[in-house]
Amino acid sequence: MKLAKPIQMKEIDEIAIYRYKIPGIILMENAALHVVKAATEMLNEHNSRKVTLIAGKGNNGGDAFAAARHLMQKFDVSIISLAERNSVSCDAKVFLDILENLKADIKYLTGTDSLKEIKTFINSSDLIIDGIFGTGIHGDIKGFYQDVITALNESGKRVLSIDIPSGINGETGQICNVAVKAEKTVTFSLPKPGLYQYPGREYSGDIIIADIGIPFEAMEKAGLSGELLDTDFLLPHLSERPKDGHKGTFGKVMIITGSRGMTGAGTLAALSAFKTGTGLVYLAVPESLAAIYGTTVPEAILFPIKDENGTIEDEATDFLVNKSVAMDAVVIGPGLSTEPQIERLVNSLVTKCPVPLVIDADALNVLNLNALQERKFPTILTPHPGEFSRLCGLSIEEVQKNRIEKAVEFSRNTNAIVVLKGAGTVIACPDGKYFINTSGHHCLAVAGSGDVLAGMIGSFLGQRVSFEMAACLGVFIHGKCGEVLAEKNNGQAGYRASEILSVIPSVVGDLMRIKKLYTGS
Repeated sequence: MKLAKPIQMKEIDEIAIYRYKIPGIILMENAALHVVKAATEMLNEHNSRKVTLIAGKGNNGGDAFAAARHLMQKFDVSIISLAERNSVSCDAKVFLDILENLKADIKYLTGTDSLKEIKTFINSSDLIIDGIFGTGIHGDIKGFYQDVITALNESGKRVLSIDIPSGINGETGQICNVAVKAEKTVTFSLPKPGLYQYPGREYSGDIIIADIGIPFEAMEKAGLSGELLDTDFLLPHLSERPKDGHKGTFGKVMIITGSRGMTGAGTLAALSAFKTGTGLVYLAVPESLAAIYGTTVPEAILFPIKDENGTIEDEATDFLVNKSVAMDAVVIGPGLSTEPQIERLVNSLVTKCPVPLVIDADALNVLNLNALQERKFPTILTPHPGEFSRLCGLSIEEVQKNRIEKAVEFSRNTNAIVVLKGAGTVIACPDGKYFINTSGHHCLAVAGSGDVLAGMIGSFLGQRVSFEMAACLGVFIHGKCGEVLAEKNNGQAGYRASEILSVIPSVVGDLMRIKKLYTGS
């Protein structure tokens, strides 16, 4: 499903209203009906009756006013307007007028002196509907509004947010000083990136994406470049394995890895590639450590490389480039070290390797951007925020404040796909397209997990999946593996990276089963 940044969603609304002549009041009513449905379900779960809607002066408040009219027919409804009566305008005013004509219980509580009364309403309610701010919020929330949101969060009451929890930046997921923490969020037409980037994701609870009647054509005209990475999107990109296939059919992947004390990284990457379906895995490793890999990954074909104290010599560059010609993909970096000779080897190979390349871990830490920009073949970078910070010359805090923008900008500048890891992993492409992953669990935050991911992405590349989709499939399935493990352990951590490997085939198998159910094949 496409993602719409707030400014894009505004454009889509305007296209629907002015080009397709759909009155904004109809869109607001449709939005309200979805809010009513979600609120009714939440109230009925516990046979609750008392609901309070808190509305701001904009369209978000208008949605709350429109929803209140329907909820009044079934529940005990109170409406708090945080804006003065004469500051409510346009479509929101239409629904406020209707409520007043119906003698609804509306309180205009607009200043700090009203805070005690607002808290009384909140504390006496079973459900609060948050219609304070929408996706267009800018700057920090302070003063009266900050106090209201703080009171709401401290109350412990169930909260349903309209479109986005008030105080969350719809583009970045950052908190505008303070934000409502919702149990559920009903967002309209298309998901907003900020709902799937942390901390916004944590504040949004269960996300319901509601169709409010905006034509598909209006969304197409907005030129959306973001995509939500979920099962529905990825299933068409999973291919059946031919029944008469052989090991060469399923790809040849070379992994350049290894240094003293870091042999586990390459082992995990190699086993991951096998588990993801690669037919042939080649391990280019330090000669003095080759016996270890021969034991831990006996299925791999070894290329022992001359080394010094367990670190590969850069004299091996030409040998590795020649070997890569016969490969479908190359992964470089897991457990490689950051010694000077590794820096020379990595950057030389980046410019010369003639097949798709995954650059991970230590290779990212010695990567020279000039070498990357000289590269003429598909490249995937898999940095965590710390590695990405070094690459782009920004602090980790600056990166995390707008992960999408920074990843897309770097991808454009280097012509490489960027997999910016972390909760809500962002996959950014040189053409400006980006994806936000929806799968995952914190049990994946363990040493070696990134090596498993690098092997998975390399495997999909080797199986001749497009380099864009190889990154997406690797990230999504890696996240699904975390979910499967967490389910076995009641949502807890405690797994090792090697245990991720054990569930890769079953996760892929489940996705293929779902695909067959969808297609009937």
